[in-house]
Amino acid sequence: MWSSNRLLRNAFVALSLLGATALAGCTGLTPVYGERGIGTERHPLNYAKPNSRAEQIIYQELALRFGKASDSSSPTVRITTSNAGRKLTRSNVARPSEQREMVVTAQIELIGADGSVILSTSRSTAALYTTDSQALAASEAEREAVERAARELAETVRLTLLGALAQSAG
Repeated sequence: MWSSNRLLRNAFVALSLLGATALAGCTGLTPVYGERGIGTERHPLNYAKPNSRAEQIIYQELALRFGKASDSSSPTVRITTSNAGRKLTRSNVARPSEQREMVVTAQIELIGADGSVILSTSRSTAALYTTDSQALAASEAEREAVERAARELAETVRLTLLGALAQSAG
């Protein structure tokens, strides 16, 4: 009995030292969330004028999370979106409905107050929708898919901007 308790205690000490060593290697990372995380802070940004409904949705979502800057000393976010729909299946059989996919792509630029480009990248996301022989229903389904994809894309853009802001601050 005594040797099994000692074995368990030695195993616990070894695991504790291993855990402490593993955690010591993580000290250079900046957490996104938590007490000192960059995701919990407000980062007021300036936003370019939207040219489409998808861009407007992304800017609105970002402004809710980051805030809007009231001066020109904050970085500016410029987003240009494009979208493309496609059929998901190929068939010669006439069907009453058709599965489609809408892909929304955003070109993202984060520009510093001095005009330097802090970040230039692109991200995309997709949303599925169904069309049928009714033209109005099909166009509304496509519009809704674009808006849904833009909302999902806004979260990806937010995380991308958080990463760029953390690097530029550090």
